[in-house]
Amino acid sequence: MPPWAPDDEERWSLCQIAERVLMPPWCARRVTARRTTARAVRRGALYGWRMARDFIRVRGISLACVVGVRQRERREPQPLLVDLELGLDLRVAGRSGRIRDTVDYDRLTEQVQTLLQFRRYRLLENAAEEVAAMLFGVQPALQALRLTLIKPLALAGRAQQAEVHVERCRADFPRGEETARFGRVEVLLETREAGLYLLHIAPRGEISSHYHQRMRELEWRVSGSLARDGERLTGLSSVVWPKGQVHHYQNLGDDWATLFCCDTPPFIPEDEVLVEAPAAGHAEAR
Repeated sequence: MPPWAPDDEERWSLCQIAERVLMPPWCARRVTARRTTARAVRRGALYGWRMARDFIRVRGISLACVVGVRQRERREPQPLLVDLELGLDLRVAGRSGRIRDTVDYDRLTEQVQTLLQFRRYRLLENAAEEVAAMLFGVQPALQALRLTLIKPLALAGRAQQAEVHVERCRADFPRGEETARFGRVEVLLETREAGLYLLHIAPRGEISSHYHQRMRELEWRVSGSLARDGERLTGLSSVVWPKGQVHHYQNLGDDWATLFCCDTPPFIPEDEVLVEAPAAGHAEAR
């Protein structure tokens, strides 16, 4: 590209000028209305990557999960590789030397593996979108993300691998918020197949004992002092709740505590069946 060529923002401005000069007013109004949302997302993405001067790269996260549309892919997990480039400001961590001022890539790797292994994806595109939404939800320092998902066996004998690459920023995932008995719920993403949520539990509050008849549920601790069925949680403490399994959470601290939750299908209010008392059952702990 020659040195005088306009950059992305200048090119966008030139397009707007051309529209105003050449397009009839009635048509311009209609086009402007259609483009409002797309323009906001595009500018947010540009802003996210321009603001992110520092990066953490994690290459070759390996796991096995169900992903694909063909019968053989639905029956058995297959190898999957994940490459991540995390855009964030590392200046504070560079001066403090504290892990809380950056992204703990050991914990992040566990979060990515846990979500991908829980779900049964049909498309890599779906998996990439959910992983991105989850990471922006549980990693507050993250500003922008480049994510590549690689299926080494997708085209065995015909090609080396198949992969999907996406770039996302926080503006791509506007959040909804709802009040709940225990505090509040942030909706990170809801697709046809699953819902991703942050459950914020008020100080000394609790999520009452309940079970689900239709939904499978994955949960892990994000922050705060939490007990699950009477047992204090440490680290991620991820768990998969099968249908019919009673579970209960209590915030033991004086600050808010947070759980990440993935429901498949997306959360169904009438499928949350309350019971009278906590029951210590056998969940599929990971």
